[in-house]
Amino acid sequence: MPDSAIVVVAIGVESLAYWKTYCEQQCRAYAAKCGYDLILITEPLDNSRRAAGRSPAWQKCLVLSQGFSQNYRQIISLDSDIVINAAVAPRITDQAPPDRVGGVISGSHIHEDLRCILSDRLQGTTAEYVRGLKNWDALQRLAYVHYGLQPLTSVVQTGVLVASPIHHRSIFEAIYHAPERHVSRCYEQIPLSHALLTADLFCRIDSRFNSVFYETALVHYPYLRDSQIPHYDWAATYAVQTEFANNFFLHFAYDRTLVRYLPQDLLAVKA
Repeated sequence: MPDSAIVVVAIGVESLAYWKTYCEQQCRAYAAKCGYDLILITEPLDNSRRAAGRSPAWQKCLVLSQGFSQNYRQIISLDSDIVINAAVAPRITDQAPPDRVGGVISGSHIHEDLRCILSDRLQGTTAEYVRGLKNWDALQRLAYVHYGLQPLTSVVQTGVLVASPIHHRSIFEAIYHAPERHVSRCYEQIPLSHALLTADLFCRIDSRFNSVFYETALVHYPYLRDSQIPHYDWAATYAVQTEFANNFFLHFAYDRTLVRYLPQDLLAVKA
């Protein structure tokens, strides 16, 4: 049995259909290439009333608690809107030792000098309390303050995480079961980031393993915000395929529909 497994959380009809249409073939190719098992979670791991009342994203915090997880040294947890460039992506588990949680810091795929542009252009897509903030670090700190936590200047993008059931199960469970201080569009991301960073359990990995296309587009392809521009489909195809070629895992958070600009023959390529 492989010592690592990819676990994709695709709970709900829409998430599962999306993953099968756009992500499955490359994900399976990558798992085979790297010698990982692939496990697909399509039903909630917790069926309590509390679980039913909040986003399925929280279920990621329970992956390390499952019986199947105990068979692996490391678990690679993936959101269902991530397309893997299997032909070029190296083994993600080589980036993080088993006693650390590997992941990407939010916004780190954007050059530091350009994050003020990202912060500015996110204003129309985020909560009212962040309006007017153009400093990226201040925006990250405010996310913690809004949640009722001591502010930090970094947030972990939890769409891709490499963790160990032996070392990290308890901290993920604690975040899942803790009372929510604020209902946030980031769901588990803020409290889990805070716990991992303050406990010094986090290990930064190559940002190409979790490149959020929407954020890149706001900075480098801002014209994509106007679907009425001439030749929009051509421009979007160019941008999406360029970012796919430049990254290992392309994450379609914020706007999942943009994945349609990756042609099916590219999505079907086997490693």
